[in-house]
Amino acid sequence: MTNILIIGAGSMGTAFSFPCSDNKHFTTIVGTHLEDNFIDLINSTKIHPALGCKIPPNVQFLKYQNLSEAVNKAELIVVAVVSKGIEWVSDELSKTLKKNIPILILTKGLSIHAENYEVLAHKMERLLKEKGVKETNISAAGGPCLAKGLANKVHTSVVFANSNIEIVKKFSKILSTDYYHIFISNDVVGVEISAAIKNIFSMAIGASEGLCHPNTSKEIRSNNYLNTAASLLQQSLQEMIFLLNILREKKKLF
Repeated sequence: MTNILIIGAGSMGTAFSFPCSDNKHFTTIVGTHLEDNFIDLINSTKIHPALGCKIPPNVQFLKYQNLSEAVNKAELIVVAVVSKGIEWVSDELSKTLKKNIPILILTKGLSIHAENYEVLAHKMERLLKEKGVKETNISAAGGPCLAKGLANKVHTSVVFANSNIEIVKKFSKILSTDYYHIFISNDVVGVEISAAIKNIFSMAIGASEGLCHPNTSKEIRSNNYLNTAASLLQQSLQEMIFLLNILREKKKLF
């Protein structure tokens, strides 16, 4: 059994606790400094308001004031805050980390540092080192993964990435379930970039019914849009590959 700390009591952080609980890990969710009232509500009702689900066994919710104690007990730290919260988490962890505890970032997004793009795993690594944390071990998670689907235990596939493939291989073994399927990669930049931009492509694919053809009737579009959806999916994959190749050629971007 692994002692897992999830920072962030929102939908995704809580949804991630479901496979953790199903694998019998002791899981602690610590809210941010903005979530004290939210933590009180969850502890009183045992239901997460946004997910509409009962809190799973082996999961406890604590307030921000308990973060230091929870970090000291953790064997894996999972970051599940909004992208703007990466600075806050890095600052708080730098005050508490006494050893190199593996960190898994669920947060999606990109940042800019020194006029270059920066994936969030690299951003957290940089911020921690700037604050005196010399050794870090940070992995990134890519989706698509909707919190409500995961909390309701529907089949969900994700990618965990770390330049040391053995790290995410270990995560896969301890966190995979019959509904939470984990693939692994050593391409942190590729996984994080794809996770950040895939929402743009998913919106286009979601609009495939309306994009079928301007001269077709509404009835024809509603019954025959799958060809268009498949075409948009293929185009999305090609554009994602093209973009990643361009970014790799221009190494200064990362």
